[in-house]
Amino acid sequence: MNLLIQNLTKVFANSGGNINNYNLPKLTAQCAAIGDNRLINDELDPEPLMLSLHASSLISQLNAEQRTIFDTITTRVLNGGPAFFFVCGHGGTGKTFLWNAIIASLRSEKKIVLAVASSGVASLLLPKGRTAHSRFKIPFDITDTSTCSVKRGTMLAELLQVTSLIIWDEAPMTHRRCFEALDTTMRDILSEHNPMNAILPFGGKPIVLGGDFRQILPVVRKGSRSSIINASITNSRLWQHVSVLKLQTNMRLLNPSLSGNEREELEQFNNWVLDIGDGNVPAQRKGEEREASWITIPDDLLIHTDGDKIIALVSEVYPNLLVNYKNPEYLASRAIVCPNNQTVDEINEYIVSMLPGESVDYLSCDTISKSSEHIPDFDILYPTEFLNSIDASNFHCHKIVLKKGVIVMLLRNINQNMGLCNGT
Repeated sequence: MNLLIQNLTKVFANSGGNINNYNLPKLTAQCAAIGDNRLINDELDPEPLMLSLHASSLISQLNAEQRTIFDTITTRVLNGGPAFFFVCGHGGTGKTFLWNAIIASLRSEKKIVLAVASSGVASLLLPKGRTAHSRFKIPFDITDTSTCSVKRGTMLAELLQVTSLIIWDEAPMTHRRCFEALDTTMRDILSEHNPMNAILPFGGKPIVLGGDFRQILPVVRKGSRSSIINASITNSRLWQHVSVLKLQTNMRLLNPSLSGNEREELEQFNNWVLDIGDGNVPAQRKGEEREASWITIPDDLLIHTDGDKIIALVSEVYPNLLVNYKNPEYLASRAIVCPNNQTVDEINEYIVSMLPGESVDYLSCDTISKSSEHIPDFDILYPTEFLNSIDASNFHCHKIVLKKGVIVMLLRNINQNMGLCNGT
């Protein structure tokens, strides 16, 4: 029974759940004492991916900027002192490669490195990566006084105490209150054995944030530009303690397999994107807008058509789709990003209709949950047709049409260890 409960505990944890939330038997005190800390053991287990990546080979491939940052971070961690860094670099500067080198180096020294990211897809790029909300139990409805759901004496608290470094990728897209909640929690946990840690950022634990402020900032529901900027980590009380380290060399341009024309086109596009992020591209004001926020996209980046726009877009992004629709590399290297769900549905419907094979309709089961207040007119007030017509944001549709070979994207975390997370 104890072995079963231990295995179930791992399954629940891998799926982001907690076995204590269900009416299941508890471990006996004797077995719990013998079991040691499962979270620490999981972090110390060798990662299959990292076994093939030797730390020395990764370090030898770092450029001068990356090597300087690598030495700065690893030296501070090995010395055991407090540290709070932000590694800033635009896309292509090799932030993920730098994380892998740091993680491989420290884990080869039997150090525990917690690698987290602000989104599920970004976490898949890190060895043993998890989303920050899953790892640190950060509440979703967060306020200025929120803390993480981590108590002293728990396995997660013990893991945080023995952790040597925390790497948080894509940090700019996370609300500053999340960092402040983690800071408050870690000060409380780490001051249990050393009271001085209560006055240090993150309890004196080395923290490395990474990302690019030109990209997505925290999402504030119906928020103005000022409220979005106010939610950024740069407006947190923690920012005064940070040391900013910069990556500026675009490693994609140094790829020796690129031809001269490809490198020139890639460099022009890279510079244009950077100019947008830096505010150097002229912007226009539309309608009654207070600030100019519309830019002109270069003509060579546009798709021109007099016919159906969706057909033109799909044929441009997915050439020879009927030949390659079963090829994972072909599908993984391209995507269509849309501003609203209605356009997504239209494009999905068109692509599914293109693929060969017979389509299958899957319908949801819509029923009214009978509450203690018995209302006899439930079925009249909420007919099935009305329930089927509801199409709310972040909620599944009533009808989904699939064919063999159609790609399905997950919108919920099912099992992060297996890579089944939001966005996969």
